[in-house]
Amino acid sequence: MSNPSSSHNQPIADPIAHFKAIPWCAKLLADKSVVQVTVPDRTPIPSTESALVRETLNTSKTVKACITFFRYIKPTLPASETGEDKKNPFLELCTFVDLNSGVNGYAKTAHGGFFGVVLDEVMGTAANLQAAQGAYTASLKVDFKKPLFTPSVLLVRGKVVKKEGKRLIVKGSFEDKDGNVLAVADGLWIIVNRDIGRWTDSKL
Repeated sequence: MSNPSSSHNQPIADPIAHFKAIPWCAKLLADKSVVQVTVPDRTPIPSTESALVRETLNTSKTVKACITFFRYIKPTLPASETGEDKKNPFLELCTFVDLNSGVNGYAKTAHGGFFGVVLDEVMGTAANLQAAQGAYTASLKVDFKKPLFTPSVLLVRGKVVKKEGKRLIVKGSFEDKDGNVLAVADGLWIIVNRDIGRWTDSKL
């Protein structure tokens, strides 16, 4: 299942076809663990919510294409230890991003803050799958392992690994085409028990 190519507003007209044309990306997308592939909507909205991702990081010079896909990975620990609900399993959220030099800090090298923004988005989306009315980022710790040289295509992962009441423990990573881990992250998200409002509800 995927979004119509005309609805996403990304610089690349067909992001799914774009990544399927890259052999290492196509191999991951064809894996049996993948349960859904989507194209994130990058259309600006009047309220300015998510403007950093929808506009600043949605250009031919920054992030020219991205897609997300969800993977079901059989748990290695019992639900009694992780808090996982079999009816709503901890899916791994993966994102392919095609980067250009507009995300750089040093020459030809992505800014460290870029890692944080993307990991917060990917890990936060994984957390929201476990929260009917949403979850807020309480903490996010990023450890940098290797520089991210641009331009390049990267894989970003995020997954809830433990649920304790309103607390969601989430892990994430950045990886290159060879499987090298460029950064890892640990985060805490807090489930809210009220309607915090979604951009789709905005009338601004």
